[in-house]
Amino acid sequence: MVPIRLHAVIRGRLGRLIPFFVIMAGILVGCDPFGPKSSSNELMLVTYNVQNLFDAVETGSEYDEYTLEGGWSADAYGKRLERTARAITQGHGRVPDIVLLQEVENAKVVEDLLVGPLASRGYGWYATTGDVQSATQCAVLSRYPIVEARVHGSMAPRSVLEVHIDTDFGSLVVFALHAKSRLEGVAETEPLRVAMAESVSMRVKQLLKSNALLPIVVAGDFNGSPEDFYRAEGRYATAMVPVTVQDAYRHKEMGSLVVGGLAPADGCWYSWWMDDSQNVIAPVPGSYWYKGMWETYDQILLSPAFFDGYGLEFSEGSVGASPSLLDGEGHPFKWNVVLQEGVSDHLPIAVVLTGR
Repeated sequence: MVPIRLHAVIRGRLGRLIPFFVIMAGILVGCDPFGPKSSSNELMLVTYNVQNLFDAVETGSEYDEYTLEGGWSADAYGKRLERTARAITQGHGRVPDIVLLQEVENAKVVEDLLVGPLASRGYGWYATTGDVQSATQCAVLSRYPIVEARVHGSMAPRSVLEVHIDTDFGSLVVFALHAKSRLEGVAETEPLRVAMAESVSMRVKQLLKSNALLPIVVAGDFNGSPEDFYRAEGRYATAMVPVTVQDAYRHKEMGSLVVGGLAPADGCWYSWWMDDSQNVIAPVPGSYWYKGMWETYDQILLSPAFFDGYGLEFSEGSVGASPSLLDGEGHPFKWNVVLQEGVSDHLPIAVVLTGR
């Protein structure tokens, strides 16, 4: 695990200092509880790649189409904030308690969401990465206190954000990530996705040594799916490996995340996409439409603690596929910066956890 040394900016949303711990820099954390949490015994967590959500302030790191010269404007930015907020709050029939976002430009975008269209939704805490090598960042929004935040680096230009959240049902650790894209080729870029998976695995081992029952979530845009292992036909290692593979545990020792659709064994992960009881009722079979097929790049992986009958327990998984998020062909209604229409090329996915 290679730390990415970045400038750390820490502040409360009302200028207050807030307690937390940082071992690798690049974190912005805010705290201002401004709305009630759900009164039920359920907690919903959502991950959503919002597709290049840039603000209207030019800093030199934007993509060309998100500059004034490229036609970007404050009005267009406001439109995107509104549509993103609606996708977060309306895509699942309830307001999520914890939201992971990928492809937000910076912490200012998160703040603009929180004081703008999400102002009444109770998101009092947030954390973001601050990767100088990436034009976009990962963020975590929470209606429960974020009490600790860390950033973990790998070979990839994007780091992994680790947050510890104090819920009504006990402590919860969330790893938010956005793995390397496939633009330069699948096989060519897979080592970077494996490296990110390995950095997560190493940190998870450390956490579980202190508390073997700690509930841990690893979620975000993996830019890959468990099926990639079979597609590769053994030519190279993949970031995720199905638990049914004969030598899955050998791959786990080399850094891959071993995933399946049943309650996982120690060191493995549950994915509701792979659970037949969950995916058969999903309105669409994936969260991303790529080269003519549905992909499950967006994942929420759960540790064994969510299946032990204590604390937070897995209840159900879902994909947000409301009509406003789909185009005329039933695929994600991706944002078109030229026409200024659409929402995102990904759909949000969610899990509901029940407190016991």
